[in-house]
Amino acid sequence: MFKFKSRNSQQLGIEINGDNLTIVLCKQSKSEINFEKLSINLEGGTVENGLFLNPQHLLTTLSSIVEDNNWQGLNAVTTIVSRQMVVRHLELPMMHDNELAETIKWEIAQHIPYGEEEAVVDWHNLGSMKKDQPNLTTVLLAAIPKETVYSYYQIFKEAGVNLQAIDIVPAALRRWLLYSGFYQWPDVDVLTITIVNIGDEMINLVVIREGVVQFARSLAYGKQHFSSIETEDLISDELYRSIEYYQNQYNGQRVARIIFTGATEAMNGLHKKLAKKVEAPSELGSIPAIDELEPNYAVAAGLSLKGVV
Repeated sequence: MFKFKSRNSQQLGIEINGDNLTIVLCKQSKSEINFEKLSINLEGGTVENGLFLNPQHLLTTLSSIVEDNNWQGLNAVTTIVSRQMVVRHLELPMMHDNELAETIKWEIAQHIPYGEEEAVVDWHNLGSMKKDQPNLTTVLLAAIPKETVYSYYQIFKEAGVNLQAIDIVPAALRRWLLYSGFYQWPDVDVLTITIVNIGDEMINLVVIREGVVQFARSLAYGKQHFSSIETEDLISDELYRSIEYYQNQYNGQRVARIIFTGATEAMNGLHKKLAKKVEAPSELGSIPAIDELEPNYAVAAGLSLKGVV
């Protein structure tokens, strides 16, 4: 499934999600990939909505981890878990990439809540995704304020690691699924899979069909909302409506499996409720065959794999 680079390499995947700092080190040799993992709780109020409210504590903590593990100078990939991060699927007429780039410039202003000059914007052409509309192409657009990006770059630089990229959660989860799926779910690259990632402040729902991100949505709920059964029922309803919307939009394409990652320990039966509504099996995203990667390491593992496989 994957082609490995010929040289040995190591890369860190670092997820800062609310008051949780989760790190996965991907160690690649010519024949295999191994992982090291680490997760700690930050002081309350260190990070909120992806913004560093106590950057000194975060820097001290990350610097100590880097030094203790001899990770100085390693490359790192992170994500920004924030409502500031805009991820959109755009459906546009088929055209050459240079024409598409010009079209997207006009589209950006319609889809981000801040000026283009204030944002870091990237996009990826996913190609035609609707069999009944082959003349349309789907573009995955992502944007984040430059000021926020700079704050992450500074923290990583001062902590002693090289920030190579800021990725989006759907892309990291896709990478985690396809790599881990090779061992745990051998059919994930040909089926339609939904991943529900539960974070401190946000839930990410990602639909991946035949190895491609086809649909992504963020819900403004975090693990603290699962203390109430009533709220968990509301979350279940919202997730179901999102999956139903996807299935209706994409020619009735049915979801074959639902995988829960992130803070799954907070759930009170959400996976069973959603599985019943969607009529698809659900399970937790544990990968015992790969260095015992528990569900809360999915995003960080996916980040560490960027450009490696």
